[in-house]
Amino acid sequence: AMRRRGADYVGQEVVKLSTTPFWEEGRLTPRPFALRVFAAATPEGWRVMPGGFCRISDRGDARAFSMGEGVRSADVWVLGDRPAEMVTLLPQSEAVTVRRLMGALPSRAADNLFWLGRYLERAEATLRLIRCLCGRSIETDSVSRGSRPTVDRLQQLLVAWGAAPKREKELVATHPGFPIASTALHSGGHYGSAVALSREALRTASAIRERLSPDAWRLVVTLEQRLDVGKDSLPPEIESFDRADQALRAISALSGLMHENMNRVAGWRFLDMGRRVERAINTCRFARLFAASDASADDLDVVLDLIDSQITYRSRYRAGVALVPARDMVVLDPYNPRSVAFQLECIDAHLSGLPELRSDGILEAPRRMSKGLTSDLSVEEAAELDHPRLLAIEQRVTRLGDAIASRYFLQGPHAARADRQPDFA
Repeated sequence: AMRRRGADYVGQEVVKLSTTPFWEEGRLTPRPFALRVFAAATPEGWRVMPGGFCRISDRGDARAFSMGEGVRSADVWVLGDRPAEMVTLLPQSEAVTVRRLMGALPSRAADNLFWLGRYLERAEATLRLIRCLCGRSIETDSVSRGSRPTVDRLQQLLVAWGAAPKREKELVATHPGFPIASTALHSGGHYGSAVALSREALRTASAIRERLSPDAWRLVVTLEQRLDVGKDSLPPEIESFDRADQALRAISALSGLMHENMNRVAGWRFLDMGRRVERAINTCRFARLFAASDASADDLDVVLDLIDSQITYRSRYRAGVALVPARDMVVLDPYNPRSVAFQLECIDAHLSGLPELRSDGILEAPRRMSKGLTSDLSVEEAAELDHPRLLAIEQRVTRLGDAIASRYFLQGPHAARADRQPDFA
């Protein structure tokens, strides 16, 4: 076999390794080790650098071939009798030129930033649903006022997007809302729950840790920690309401950091686009369920709560809540930072600031889709926004998110690439 395929084999002499003292369980024990040293080219020739990289075996077997598994690594330092000379290969301060470019952003980092934004926005939408549901359950006379259908819709929406199982509906008796709210808040076994989404946000953020400030990273960790806890002695509805409210404050603080402290380069654009895409989709879902043609006053009150626009609506319309003005504020109002139209305008602005693959003057697919959506919503009428139209808008926004991913996140051998390498990669 060696004569036929000699390249498939390698010979290695069995060598008995030396040992080094190793601190284990409060005492020193001998452990086999191998030291890797490094050589550097200098004007005086090659010199072996002091210190190196050490691999230490966890077993007492000192044969060389046993070092492949069960090893630990450590840096080896050689202490000197005087301070080491400070040497750097980095350019000196006077040689550094000022740059204000967008910078290079790897496709994988853009992908992670985009999905970090989406996971955070999904978590926020779920938390707002839970807080709204618990708030109406705490009001003892809410059902008597005829808001039980609204509570049922809130529960159905949490079940529909995977925050709680359908069987939880059977547990709603004297405390409407709590079983589903508690599950949607704390159950990591359901992919749409608040804690599951916070874990996904933390996992995604850990892949781009170097692109987040220490404060932003701590807030992402804090969000997951606040949700990944058991129930305390508070009554069910109050416990879930408080947990959701605390988590929403953490997300609000994180949003403020990202908006005020993050440089306006390509990474920020993808993070914000992810949030805008997800917010537009969720707002369409809220409008479809709570701003339908047969929506009650309590339904419209809920949808304004979910998009955090109660104060704006009350200051603009002195009369009670009405269907058409509520729809307009939720979907079409370009001045409302929570509306669908506002999200699409922001997405289009972000896409216009990113480099193009081709220099032929033709709009790329994501930009065509964003401009089409923005244009269509600018001429839409709130009175005509029935369920089919809202669903069509939601589906178009979903396709826009997919188009952004296909265009900017390199996926497989058929990924789109530029004619020439721009500043943004």
